[in-house]
Amino acid sequence: MLMILLSVLEDEQRDLVQRIYNENKSFFLRLAAGITGSESLAEEAVSDAFLKISLNIKKISELSCHEMRGFCVVIVKNCSISILRKNKRYVYGTEEMSRDQVADTDDPERTVLKNERNDYIRALLETLSDDDKELVAMRYTYEMSYGEIARVMDISEDAARKRGQRVIERLRTSYSEKEDGYGI
Repeated sequence: MLMILLSVLEDEQRDLVQRIYNENKSFFLRLAAGITGSESLAEEAVSDAFLKISLNIKKISELSCHEMRGFCVVIVKNCSISILRKNKRYVYGTEEMSRDQVADTDDPERTVLKNERNDYIRALLETLSDDDKELVAMRYTYEMSYGEIARVMDISEDAARKRGQRVIERLRTSYSEKEDGYGI
C-alpha cells in the first residue's frame, strides 16, 4: 500500500517521505517499542505511521523541521496506542492509573490526601507551556535521552538538558510550597 501511495506522490513529496524515513526510522521504532512493549507491534505501528505520514505529506512539507519531526512523533505515538487498543493491550496513562488505582492498605484519609496531591500535580503540569509538557513527556514517559529530545525539538542537547532541569525545578518549587498541606 505504501509503495502504491509513494508512486502517486510528486518527486519532491516522495523524497521528503524517504528522508523522514531514513532519518527517523530507528528512533520511531524505539519510541513505538517503548509504547507497545513489542518489536513486532512497534514495526506495525511505524508502518502505519509512515502510511499516515505519506497521506499527510503535503501538510507536513509546509512545516518547519522542528514541527515536522514533532508532528511525525505524534503520529507514531498515536499509531502505537491504536495498535495496543486493537490488541486490547492498552496500558493506562498516568492520569488514568492514578484515578483508577487505590491502594488496599491506605486508610480513607490517606487516600483522600494522595488523590488531592495527584490532582495538584496534574494541575501543576497543566501550567507548563506545550513545549515544556512535550519535553517532560518525552523524558519521563517515553524515557528518551536528552540527545533524542534535542533532535525532536531541534535544539542542542545542552539546551534540552537545561530546559528539562529548569522545568523540573519550577515544578519542584511549586510543589514544595503546597507539599506541607498534604502531610505525606
